[in-house]
Amino acid sequence: MSVRPIPLIDGPRTGLPPVRTALLEELHRLKERRGEMIAAVDEESGEVIGTIGLYPDRDEGGRFSHLAGIEVEPGHAAMDVEGFLLEEAGRYLRARKITRLKFGTSPLLTRNAWLYVTRFGCRYRWREGTRTPEGQPWPYVSCECDFDDRLAHPLDLRDDQVQERSVLVWKAGRPTPRARLVYSGPLSLVLPDLDSDALAEAARRDPGFLATLYSAFHALHLHGYGFAWFDRLSVSTSDTGAWYYIMKRVVAF
Repeated sequence: MSVRPIPLIDGPRTGLPPVRTALLEELHRLKERRGEMIAAVDEESGEVIGTIGLYPDRDEGGRFSHLAGIEVEPGHAAMDVEGFLLEEAGRYLRARKITRLKFGTSPLLTRNAWLYVTRFGCRYRWREGTRTPEGQPWPYVSCECDFDDRLAHPLDLRDDQVQERSVLVWKAGRPTPRARLVYSGPLSLVLPDLDSDALAEAARRDPGFLATLYSAFHALHLHGYGFAWFDRLSVSTSDTGAWYYIMKRVVAF
């Protein structure tokens, strides 16, 4: 399938694909913020199969863009539409002399982390105070992607060292804090494949699941550790996990 990008606000006025009512409402909000929505359009059918919304802002580092949302229509997840849209967002922003894109996500969502950190070199920063609708603490990070300064893969841990340096041990799909953990040198945090549905199912089976994961990230933050990388283990099982973060001490000046 061939896909092309189309800016829906500042793009061509003719030949625009039909969009859902919910997208029209989001387009109106983005236009008020001087933003843009880029659509991924199937060239054969003319249908919108994904969108990414952006709007500009400014902080102490200068101009940047907020990610207002990235959506992929059901049935197209295997096509890497999200990756396509992020690449197009980078081209759109660089053409406007903007390189930074900011948004928030959860470090528990492993497919997101692979896309953002591993593929696009985004930087995660731990954020306190986020909770689920049920009032449980929820692991949350701010994410910044600089399309001209991507995060590089650190060489602090070899793949065969990741398991022994993990702050969590996985047994039968349940996380357990590592006994006698010493917060010294580079550490890792190993996770299984997790998406929103898998997290909901794991929390249903084990009421302490989210609390254990939150405590692991929170303790790393309290000991001065930040997110240095995310990747897939070369050898993994359902018991040991499939993905890992490399965590390093953050130097503060």
